[in-house]
Amino acid sequence: MSMPWDEDGGYAWERREAGYAWEQIGSELGCPAHVAQNLGERYRADITAEMTRNQLSLFDISTET
Repeated sequence: MSMPWDEDGGYAWERREAGYAWEQIGSELGCPAHVAQNLGERYRADITAEMTRNQLSLFDISTET
């Protein structure tokens, strides 16, 4: 289930990657810069964690024989 702050976080991170300052992003979202930064960074961390969980390993490097 997607929450509004997930969408705002995704938007904030996309804008940051496009070169916008957190102050500009916060202004667009109607919140202070530190809130926009928190939303963007939390979104990025959540996406990274999800990708890591879902990633298939290329090689099985188990030490058990």
